[in-house]
Amino acid sequence: FGMAAKVSTKADVYSFGILLLEVFTRRKATEEQFDGDFSLRQWVAEAFPVAISNVIASHLLNESDTTPTERSAAMNELLVMIMEIGMSCSRVSPNERMDMKEVVVGLRRIR
Repeated sequence: FGMAAKVSTKADVYSFGILLLEVFTRRKATEEQFDGDFSLRQWVAEAFPVAISNVIASHLLNESDTTPTERSAAMNELLVMIMEIGMSCSRVSPNERMDMKEVVVGLRRIR
């Protein structure tokens, strides 16, 4: 945006989306693993939504070797919803990103 002399809140939305992904995966977008064409967003997208538990920080899952309970299924659903917001906010095209008002509504619904 800065190079094109366009100021937009869509850049802030992107940053917020990446921050959500970083918080819930406990990975940084700047890690060596995410150099070049492979990004944190792409890593999460590959797991989304079926294998989302593979990228969520393990301490958030609180899973043991037992069969998943209703509580863990509900937690998984909430995590998918949160990650969906992060993915939507961090889309490549600024015009495809969520508006922050939509983000707030989504997060309130999750809460």
